[in-house]
Amino acid sequence: MIGIMSEEPLLLFPNVHKVMRADRICKAKGIATRVIPVPEEISSECGMCLVVADSNLNACREALKEENITFELHKRGKQ
Repeated sequence: MIGIMSEEPLLLFPNVHKVMRADRICKAKGIATRVIPVPEEISSECGMCLVVADSNLNACREALKEENITFELHKRGKQ
């Protein structure tokens, strides 16, 4: 499991079903991810997103691209 650090990439998806699917795809390929609530500084709406270690971002992108899953990439600001 990975922790949340202030500069780790956050992947935002159109809905929670896509978040869960992306999480399953990454974990099946051995990429550590974690589902968390979308931080308030990114969106005031309720939702979930995926956090991934910066070192795993490229592998995660490739895995999701293979499955035609699109997302918005954000970096959580320093608190």
